[in-house]
Amino acid sequence: MLIRIKGAISNCYLLLGDRPMLVDTGAPGDLKRILAALKANSVEPKQLALILLTHGHSDHAGCAAELRRRSGTQVVLHAGDADLVRHGENGVLAAQDALGRIVRPFVDEQFEAFEPDQLFRDGFSLEPHGIKGRVIATPGHTMGSASVVLGAGEAIIGDVLRGSMLWPNKAAPHFFCNDPELNTRSIVRLAREGLLRCHPGNFGSFPGSELQKFLTTASGDVLALSGEPV
Repeated sequence: MLIRIKGAISNCYLLLGDRPMLVDTGAPGDLKRILAALKANSVEPKQLALILLTHGHSDHAGCAAELRRRSGTQVVLHAGDADLVRHGENGVLAAQDALGRIVRPFVDEQFEAFEPDQLFRDGFSLEPHGIKGRVIATPGHTMGSASVVLGAGEAIIGDVLRGSMLWPNKAAPHFFCNDPELNTRSIVRLAREGLLRCHPGNFGSFPGSELQKFLTTASGDVLALSGEPV
């Protein structure tokens, strides 16, 4: 079971399998919301099998250090974003449009720095941790962005795309992206999974079919869903 935890500016997700797992930890002020959601689902922090971060920005890693102290569990992150959390800073937030430039000062905040317990590069299975699914690298938004692909045909995709601010079940490009072409290739990788539903880091979820609207690179190439690896 997947449970969305709404933070001030981003989503966290609680996965309930053989053991509970937390995906992302919100912005620095979201701790009370996360603890309340855990309690509402009868989960004590010390029961968490893993704390997994989709990437190292403040609105996803903001409470990771404190939640690790309270839970005693390991925090896992892609190696590409290790320096971000080690310094507690977002690094470059490359705005993709005027709206991104407007919101950047409000979301670019520092957070408590920490050393990740585990780093990965290509991905790994979640089954040893009690969840049917796996983590895959989906870089572009940041170099260390990753997604959680679940056995039920759902995926937690971090900030590969965002949900719509106005329309339910619609996807939109994220406000920030450090490498748009690489991000497009990550969208292709997700689209090839045949996902039924995607759960982003911002706003509401959307059908997996929405991914196919974002398969054109900055250079104008349309990437196919089959054929050569991306």
